[in-house]
Amino acid sequence: MSFNVDLEKHPSKNLDRYFRIGFRLICWSLGFLYLYGILYLVFLPDEGSPEGSRSAWCEEYHPNLTYSECADVAGW
Repeated sequence: MSFNVDLEKHPSKNLDRYFRIGFRLICWSLGFLYLYGILYLVFLPDEGSPEGSRSAWCEEYHPNLTYSECADVAGW
């Protein structure tokens, strides 16, 4: 006895496939994000000490004050 039955694909199999693709996409995206963050921190340019920029700021905006007076005015 032979039955000719057409089996339709179960919708959950397609849904499972889409979930797997979405999960892989999220994993790859997070991996690239972490890699970018690590490379950004490694190759981040050093901006120097803040004291140098503060003294330059004082010379520019308060040239008639000493550094300590300018620091008091600026609130450092």
